[in-house]
Amino acid sequence: MKILDYAWHQAHLYRLMGAFHDSTFSIVNLRRESWNIYQRPKPSNLDGIIEAVDVDVDDYDLALLHLDQWCDKDTLRALPFRIMRQLTKKIPQICIMHGTPDNENNRRRILQLLGDVPVVCNSLQAAREWDGGENRLDVYGLSQFRAIIHGYDVGEFLNYPQKKRRNEVMTVCSGGGVSSWYHGVPLLQRLSADVPLAWYGNPDFGANRSWKKSYQAYREEIAGALVYFSPTRRGPMPGARTEAMLSGACIVSVPGNDWEYYIKPGVTGFIVDTYIEARNVLKGLINDPSLAYGIGQAGRDLARRLFTVENLRSQWLDVLTNLEIWEV
Repeated sequence: MKILDYAWHQAHLYRLMGAFHDSTFSIVNLRRESWNIYQRPKPSNLDGIIEAVDVDVDDYDLALLHLDQWCDKDTLRALPFRIMRQLTKKIPQICIMHGTPDNENNRRRILQLLGDVPVVCNSLQAAREWDGGENRLDVYGLSQFRAIIHGYDVGEFLNYPQKKRRNEVMTVCSGGGVSSWYHGVPLLQRLSADVPLAWYGNPDFGANRSWKKSYQAYREEIAGALVYFSPTRRGPMPGARTEAMLSGACIVSVPGNDWEYYIKPGVTGFIVDTYIEARNVLKGLINDPSLAYGIGQAGRDLARRLFTVENLRSQWLDVLTNLEIWEV
């Protein structure tokens, strides 16, 4: 299969290209840097970066489009979606939704923009929220919105022993401004005064660590984390949280987006809903590194069973078959 995409969420596309290693991907140059080799290595099945005027859609079997909760029909942020939808209207299209609605008005405006394009979300909760109902997903295929839980080549992630792990809390959060509450920035800002927090993100909003310069350096950093805190309240299945879990960090997360399927409190991680809960749990884990390490290892074992590239491929094949894009 030949797939046409454009740069949006590189880590997500990297995982998808790994799942479909027997397919080729081409990226249309529509926004941002088309492939940042410092963030993720360039996959061997990335066929090339092409300009929109040079695209021959007859050469492709599927087009991937992208939206998030801030891409309403009147914003420039949605411009790549509009261009790609028009450019690839002759071939099957699927939109990957990288967020959840933060209010009903935005949801309606994005649905108008979306039209009848089928949508893949990153969690069951996200698919239900976009669909506007709790039950329509029960009968597979009736809804425009489908959930696919992300998967990884689990062997990519390192697992350091306890003695090589930093006795601090790591978090990756680039949110701020309009996305501040969505990404849990106020909670991080408050926690910064109370716990040893290594916050990778935007220094304008309180982050105190710089981004790593390579994927290898990033993997080494999360493998050295004793505890990982995920403050994102609305983002469906944050990838950084799963990558930390695969690396054996003890996960402490705010609730939401299917957490109950893979975090058993006190066994494979912890769920906290308030500042007081977060502070007490995080400080308790830092003061008991053996407990944190043991729970991190249990979480890693579970993540290595759940979040595999094979599971990701299987879910996508179900969707493609259902939409008659892929023949069994």
